[in-house]
Amino acid sequence: MREGGTPAYVKALDDVVIAIMVEKRECVENIDAVLSVPGLDMVQFGPGDYAMSIGYPGQFQHPDVLRAERAVIEAALKKGLRPRAEIFDESHASRYLEMGVQHFCMGSDVHILHNCWRDHGKGLREALNGVRRG
Repeated sequence: MREGGTPAYVKALDDVVIAIMVEKRECVENIDAVLSVPGLDMVQFGPGDYAMSIGYPGQFQHPDVLRAERAVIEAALKKGLRPRAEIFDESHASRYLEMGVQHFCMGSDVHILHNCWRDHGKGLREALNGVRRG
């Protein structure tokens, strides 16, 4: 904030990507209006929270969730916005690429941390077991 109002600060604000997460039924139902907000650059559909909002917790592949996801992606592309998809690894990208998606979030922070702790924790448990036996 020390640079607030300087030309560099104003340029940095212009360079920032403004993205929203679409996670609620009401947002999907009003997606055209939501995506008409000036200054918006990117939209990401949140299948987990959306599934909960329509009464299907944990059912990321439920047909209603997949339909809503496609509707959000198509609406974003129609408005010239960049849709972004959540995937766990590159093997999940193909169906999104076919829809025109070019931006991805590979795994959530919780998923990435869980995998890291699981993998490193396993190694540490094995090391501790070796010490206890020795």
